[in-house]
Amino acid sequence: MNSFEFILDGETVEASLDRVGENFRVTSGDREFLFRSEGDNLFSCLVNGHKSLIAVVLHQGKYYIDYDSHQFELTDPTEDGFAGGGDVHSGEKDKIFAPMPGKIVKIMVAVGDEVTEKQPMVVVEAMKMENQVNSRANGTVKAVNFSDGDQVDTETPIIEIDLAEEE
Repeated sequence: MNSFEFILDGETVEASLDRVGENFRVTSGDREFLFRSEGDNLFSCLVNGHKSLIAVVLHQGKYYIDYDSHQFELTDPTEDGFAGGGDVHSGEKDKIFAPMPGKIVKIMVAVGDEVTEKQPMVVVEAMKMENQVNSRANGTVKAVNFSDGDQVDTETPIIEIDLAEEE
C-alpha cells in the first residue's frame, strides 16, 4: 500500500492506494473507491451504484482530474510548484506566475498584505479548470499587476512580493 498527501482545492488530503487484482483501491478517511484502468489516462469508478468515467492528466507537476464534468486539481505539497509557471520560474520566489495561459478568476490579496508560504494568492482559469496559485515564500505583497477577468500568460508575474527576512 502507498500513502500520498495532496492538495485538493486548497485542502490537504491524505489517501492510500493499493492494487486489488486489476483494480486500484483508493482510501481517504472513511471513504473507499475502486478504480479500473480503461487505458489512455481514463479510469472507471463505481460510486453509489453509478459508474463514472474519470480522466487524469499530469501537467507541470499537477494532476488535473475530470470526474463527471467536475474538474479537480491535485498538487503534491512536497513539489516546488506552488507559484505556477513550471520550472522556468522556480527560482523566483518573489513572483507569482500563472501555471498556464488563462484568465484570472479571483485575486485573493492586495498590495501591502502580509502573506505566508503556501497561502492562496490567485485563481487562474485555464482549459476550463480553475488553478489556485499559492505563495512560495513569506513576505508582503508589493505589486498586483492584473485584475479579475484579465488574460494572463506564464511569462508576466501576476503578483510580486517583498520577501520577508529569514530568521
